[in-house]
Amino acid sequence: MDDPRERMNAEEVLEKKDKIFEDVLNMLVDRLNISPTDIRMDTDVKEELMFDSLELYELVVDIEEAYDIRLPDEDLDRIVLVKDVVELIYTLSTDS
Repeated sequence: MDDPRERMNAEEVLEKKDKIFEDVLNMLVDRLNISPTDIRMDTDVKEELMFDSLELYELVVDIEEAYDIRLPDEDLDRIVLVKDVVELIYTLSTDS
């Protein structure tokens, strides 16, 4: 069976990741009530955005519902930057 990621060219991959970033950005802005300019791909989720455990849980639920995916706990433990969130969503949403 072909890997769907192999059929996508680099531009399509970037477009999909940009769309995911926009979605995550909007979720973060809504949840944290901050400016979109405060969030970049290299923003540290815990240190700079100062998520508490409840906010992080609510964000995970939002992401899982928006993308119809399940974010495994072991993967969540490895998230440091917003980029890590985007990459995880991209990987899980193209695997399904």
